[in-house]
Amino acid sequence: MADSQTGTKSAGDSRPMDIPEPKFNWMNQSRQWGTRVTPDKKGLTLDKTNVGIYGEVPQRWGDQGRNPRGAIPVKGALPIGYSVTQKTELWADCAAELYEEAIQRRWAPATDVPWSSIQPLPNDVEVAICQVCTEILQYANIDIEVLTNWQHRMSYGYHEVKQFLATASLDAARRYEAFRKRALINGGGLGLEPTGQANRFLLESRGGWTETVAGLALIRTLFVATVCEYLYKHSYNDAERVVYSFVIQDLARLLTYGVEHLKFSLAHDDERRGSVITMIAIGLGMFARDLRDPVLREALAIVFGGGISGARNEGMSIYYDLIEDFRERHLAMRRWLDLPADAATMPRAFRPRDQN
Repeated sequence: MADSQTGTKSAGDSRPMDIPEPKFNWMNQSRQWGTRVTPDKKGLTLDKTNVGIYGEVPQRWGDQGRNPRGAIPVKGALPIGYSVTQKTELWADCAAELYEEAIQRRWAPATDVPWSSIQPLPNDVEVAICQVCTEILQYANIDIEVLTNWQHRMSYGYHEVKQFLATASLDAARRYEAFRKRALINGGGLGLEPTGQANRFLLESRGGWTETVAGLALIRTLFVATVCEYLYKHSYNDAERVVYSFVIQDLARLLTYGVEHLKFSLAHDDERRGSVITMIAIGLGMFARDLRDPVLREALAIVFGGGISGARNEGMSIYYDLIEDFRERHLAMRRWLDLPADAATMPRAFRPRDQN
């Protein structure tokens, strides 16, 4: 006889099981039978599956279920309640390519970083490095929250973006891991928590995803990428150089998606331009408040100057070079997006050093 809990036959029971007659009514339900995708020299990449009806990306995805694009929806499924349902609200043509790059260039801090290359450093330098690590890993933690908070609101009709953002969340988690390990490996430890005005700005934004991208990409991601470039130039061992180089390439993908999405959104929805401009202005103001706290500025100056003695002149000069590079890159991106880009309107913390 059949087991009452599992529905399987008991050992030694030779009577036939009561199997319902198959109906096969789920067959012949393909929307486009005969579709074939073809790999190229890069393999079967995500964008290569966009053929026929499966490559039709709608301007609006009204399905409120988890129906994959191209599948036949189940009737009567309960709505999920997605709020990001318009292509202009999240799309970037580069999303599929960025996803492929992310999974092909993945790295593991545990095994891909030569941690044994780290040797004891002067206490002031080690403390400064640990403080910078604390700031960057906290930024990464916020990135995870921001990305995952928005990802589940996005319709499944735009799976390329959802898949790429999943890799961006993993990149942020790996960034958190790598900088935490650097802070703990050489006798230092974590430092002071950042003041967090920009963190609250990103987490509590009442705008849409496009507005959030403006702050996340054009301010936070760009700043951290610029910091890592300068840290790479002034690194003290191979482990730091490897971490910084990997993080720079990870951040470049998120920055590329952000800028490309803003370009697409503004080109197709000019009414959003005002809210994006406002979001950037508020974000820069919040971030400028964070930079008034001397902790990160002094820590970077110590790292760049090789110690406290070198921080006051050379180190601080390099810090202002970093800020100027960030400002010019930020303004260049705004010009490319056809957004107002006057340096005189930026908060004082980002103006040329002779204006501070």
